[in-house]
Amino acid sequence: MALRLPEHSHCAYCGDPVRFGEEFCNEECRENKRIEDRRTSIRDLAFYATVAIALVFIVYRYIL
Repeated sequence: MALRLPEHSHCAYCGDPVRFGEEFCNEECRENKRIEDRRTSIRDLAFYATVAIALVFIVYRYIL
């Protein structure tokens, strides 16, 4: 016989069970997720900027 768990979600940062409809288990996880998302955003921006600069350099070298 399968055990039925109450309807729930999981914390977007640590994965702990939370009440259905809630995104985070506490404010610490909310803040950590915000910081992690910001770092990811900055890292993505740095990557795309590096690719853009490399492409400009390659095109410039190819033309001249």
